[in-house]
Amino acid sequence: MASRFILAISTSSGVAKVVATTEPHGSDSLGAGLFGFEIVDYKSQSAQLLPMIRQHLEQSGAKPAQCAAIAVDIGPGGFTSLRTACGIAQGLAVAWQVPAVPLTSFECMLPEQYSDQSFTLLIDARLNEIYAARIRRTSKGTEWLDPPHLLAMDEFQNIQGPAVCDANLYAQRANPGKGIEPGVVCATRLAQLAWQEFAAGRVVAPFDCQPLYVRDKVAQTTTERLALKHGVI
Repeated sequence: MASRFILAISTSSGVAKVVATTEPHGSDSLGAGLFGFEIVDYKSQSAQLLPMIRQHLEQSGAKPAQCAAIAVDIGPGGFTSLRTACGIAQGLAVAWQVPAVPLTSFECMLPEQYSDQSFTLLIDARLNEIYAARIRRTSKGTEWLDPPHLLAMDEFQNIQGPAVCDANLYAQRANPGKGIEPGVVCATRLAQLAWQEFAAGRVVAPFDCQPLYVRDKVAQTTTERLALKHGVI
């Protein structure tokens, strides 16, 4: 019998990362990697993702009928990137008649060795702000000790470990405190967690897989910009 696989898609970091892994033998182990690729060019991700997934499926010999679920990093992250990832995940899940496994960027950034420990996760949100959350990963899934929220950038210096922050933030801290480590949103980690969620039955219908927008607003409307220009607001 052919091995089942999970296809994992992450675009929240600005780089599109895709991996496909087979079912692991244990809850904490990694399955075999069927394929993986990245698309660095932000502007071409929406056009390239599906053709490249199709190409790698063909090259690896994997068939859609072997897919157990589609895992997707729902954010937080770039507005367009998250919509691209969730839209493709929804479409593939519907076409292949499989469930979706949504996980956040925070979960995908927490290394496996820190499971069962409470960790603060920090991601550069641009606009002089930080996406933050505190989680603990257990056998029952992710425990949200402090749900996703925004911090002002000047609060970064007050963060104490244990914490993991992305490379952009880590580079901005002059003297990283003890217990504060650099991290990266990882598609392989997304796939590993997705297998755990799938085995526990924590899956959703394709269209319940939606982007996580921590920030309510990212730009002014045209009307607001004009009003500001003319001193109305």
